[in-house]
Amino acid sequence: MDNNIDFFGFLGIAIYLGSVAFIAGIIFQTFVVVKYNKPFTWGKLTLLLIATRVISLALTILIWKYWPFSFEMMQGPVLAPSVIAEIIACPLMLKLFKHEIFKKTDRIIT
Repeated sequence: MDNNIDFFGFLGIAIYLGSVAFIAGIIFQTFVVVKYNKPFTWGKLTLLLIATRVISLALTILIWKYWPFSFEMMQGPVLAPSVIAEIIACPLMLKLFKHEIFKKTDRIIT
């Protein structure tokens, strides 16, 4: 039996299996932008969310292709490569879009 799959089929499987992590990333980014960045625009937020999911999906596919670990990728309903991709992509894109997620505080070092 030949197990071939085309790219768009693989892309669909990656989106379906990674949907839990992608939705969690959308909720996290929306919370950060709405809570910590006043004022914000819905257009910029939508662009941020779409761009982050595209980068996260690409990273998910790369991590999936070169998965080096011996344990299973699916941990319950969560695809581990998509979680790793979201952890990388969410803060990176928030910083690129100039949203303050890591604010520098004035600390007195004694």
